[in-house]
Amino acid sequence: MRSQKKQLVLALAMAGMASHAPFAFAAEANSGQLDRVEITGSNIKRSIKQEKALPVTILKTEDLAKQGLTTVEQVVNSIAANQSSQGASASVGASSGGGSFASLRGLGNQYTLVLLDGRRMANQAIDGTSADLNAIPLSAIERVEVLLDGASAIYGTDAIGGVMNFITKKSLKGFSIGGSLANPQHGGGDEKRVNASYGIGDLNQDGFNVYGAIDYLKQDMVMAGQRDFAKQITPYTSTSPNAWPGNYLDGRTNKWVTPSAPKCAPPFSQYVGGRCVEYFSLYPSIIPQVEQISGLIKATKRIGDNHELSLQYTRTETITTAQNAPLPTAGDITRANAVDPSKRDKLYVRTIPLGNRETEANSVTQRLMLNMEGLIAGWDYRAGIGRSENLIKENLTSGYVSKSKMQSAVDSGALDPFDLSGNNLAAWRSVGMTGQTKEAKSTIDMADIKASREVLQLPAGMLAIALGAEVRRESLSTIYNKAVTRDALSTGQDKTEDSSGSRSAYAFYGEADIPVLKNLDVQLAARYDHYSDTDSSINPKVAFKFQPSSQVMFRGSASTGFRAPSLYNIYRPNQLQLTSSSYVDYGACPDGVNPAPGADGTACTKMQRNKRIAGNKKLEPEKSSSLSFGMVIEPVKDFTASADFWWTMIKGQISILDETAIFADPVKYSKNFVRDGNGNLSYIIDDYDNLGNLSAAGVDVKLNWVLPKTAAGTFSATLDGTYLSKYSYQNEKNGPYYSSLGSYIDGGPTFRWQHNLTLGWAYGPWGAMLAQNYKSGYTDANPAGQNHNVRPYSTWNMSGSYTWNKKLTVTAGIKNLFDQEPPYSNQLTRSTQQNYDPRFTDPMGRSFFLKANYKL
Repeated sequence: MRSQKKQLVLALAMAGMASHAPFAFAAEANSGQLDRVEITGSNIKRSIKQEKALPVTILKTEDLAKQGLTTVEQVVNSIAANQSSQGASASVGASSGGGSFASLRGLGNQYTLVLLDGRRMANQAIDGTSADLNAIPLSAIERVEVLLDGASAIYGTDAIGGVMNFITKKSLKGFSIGGSLANPQHGGGDEKRVNASYGIGDLNQDGFNVYGAIDYLKQDMVMAGQRDFAKQITPYTSTSPNAWPGNYLDGRTNKWVTPSAPKCAPPFSQYVGGRCVEYFSLYPSIIPQVEQISGLIKATKRIGDNHELSLQYTRTETITTAQNAPLPTAGDITRANAVDPSKRDKLYVRTIPLGNRETEANSVTQRLMLNMEGLIAGWDYRAGIGRSENLIKENLTSGYVSKSKMQSAVDSGALDPFDLSGNNLAAWRSVGMTGQTKEAKSTIDMADIKASREVLQLPAGMLAIALGAEVRRESLSTIYNKAVTRDALSTGQDKTEDSSGSRSAYAFYGEADIPVLKNLDVQLAARYDHYSDTDSSINPKVAFKFQPSSQVMFRGSASTGFRAPSLYNIYRPNQLQLTSSSYVDYGACPDGVNPAPGADGTACTKMQRNKRIAGNKKLEPEKSSSLSFGMVIEPVKDFTASADFWWTMIKGQISILDETAIFADPVKYSKNFVRDGNGNLSYIIDDYDNLGNLSAAGVDVKLNWVLPKTAAGTFSATLDGTYLSKYSYQNEKNGPYYSSLGSYIDGGPTFRWQHNLTLGWAYGPWGAMLAQNYKSGYTDANPAGQNHNVRPYSTWNMSGSYTWNKKLTVTAGIKNLFDQEPPYSNQLTRSTQQNYDPRFTDPMGRSFFLKANYKL
């Protein structure tokens, strides 16, 4: 520890004892004015003269709204450098709390730091590794700043892949009301939104401002049956032996029996291989219902000429309701064998009479921040103290069954699960179960202070330095309602225990902006982070900007980074859940046909298995190194182009091993298989671990062109694109490297190329926009040895707008103009939805929207 602190002193001395400043003053330091601009990493505008050493993209929410984007998840997914793999659709068939996350450069959501006004928010309580995008009050956001660079030297942990900073409106005066409607062409998914804001006081004239904003959104559910591509049955569509009519595994012969054979209930269940099998992907919602209300209140008081005191409170409540296929009994319900009552038959029945399983996740995120900023003796300072928390409650609302009640009803004869007459609905309802399953809570208490100023006149300009420090206290807890989880079938939580943990952290950091030559600036930074439950870390960074002429600029950076294991990585509750895909247990059925002595017939059946996922208190922090080099050109006025090459290496990445790798090599991973006394598979172990290294490289390109004004108006074009040239990783320490670049491997692909193209037109009060979002194709999962490639996915959004008297703005448009369906994918391992990958596509289809806003 002592040697690390000495290293910190040396690093800060080299850095000129400076830190990243979240504000830049536009006026002179001694002017006594508070006219400044918030920045993330640097204050990047579209002119080359103002480009800085780090690549930052600024997105205005009013421009994004013209594309019909109404949620933060949609906004983030429109960013070319983002490759998110979890959104609201993941709540179908999984306990996700309805969370949605960002993943810059496809490195993973745990490596993208999400900030609100430059400060952290509580991590989502169920995922636990990053902040939920749904927690951000979009109606109060003015712009989004995206830093595409390793930033641990500036922000600490989680910033290995980059930073997304959502900036709220600094002040607001007057009343504004708005709303929007969206209507998909193919049914389901209707969206309604209304928002309002009101503010009083002018900071410059009155010395204060108080404003509030509130927003309500509701999006209806979309069912698989409402989209042709989602309900299509192919030879590779997953099936389940939990069917209606049902099957059972004879306790005496260990053979499958279907009492109704060959009668099944097509298209949902069909007679295949001597029994009914269920096509469970025909039932669920492919887009959940989302209802959200968010709000923000902010009060700011100017104290004298040089100081501002503000108090901000934000709250977002999101209710996500998802439906999955009717419940499978999965052999957990048994009955006495008709021939030998001492043996028990295992029942594999789908509870069709009770309808779909429906779950509801209620997620509430709050943050209260007290902030003071201003000028003292020429120093630009900012200090704050605050608290943020995320509370999630998950509920079973319908379609679930009490194991004890159903077992008792089967044993007493009150319920015959194989009765197809429809006369026993009351008996089915009597075994139904509802109730709250768990409550998860994540909190963060934080305080920080930073100050910066120009301190020394150098031949090439002024040397600016800054210092900063922060302290945090984090906690995470999950409490299960065992009266429900121990008894409800098919929740994956029947053996899960409560879990909780907390820790504290503090940091000191610095940064310097050094003008070496008139056309060469160098930035040096260093940060020391200390955690109460893991290793401390020092991370330096150096960046430069070289501008040999007014038309050309070069920039680059080199840095190290780290990510401390999140509390969720350490304290995730031991959870027993079904695997995402179906597998034969070759450990108990070596030839795939005949079970080993003592094993039952399920070993040779391709079906979902149990797996345990849990936290790990022995995890070590991840370490990283990053390099970037780029060039910006502005050959003519109003045309700017840039290309930034980057390389990132992450050592000891924390994750769970993909289940496909475990089942593909049962000998290598024999310690991961837990079996009963007869050799039957009870579950596999798939806990968090330091798996190995991850190496990625690519280039970010940007083009921005505003054409000269003409009699027909002003035209503009913007292109943001990211190309990945390398994405390789290890599944274990010192193991072989695998690459998912352009291929579906270990649970998903990494896209080689993504871009967002926007064409704009403005003519007085009129405006129009045409935007394209594009993802390259990839080699599919091909689980049965197919040779299928997933085609590229491209959607276009179009809108037109009119502003009357600078008060009323009306926008009408079409999302997914050409009604592009998600490309077919034969992946089976990551989602309940099939025939496409819901993580990277939008199954909504063409949708018409109308938006209006009126300002008084």
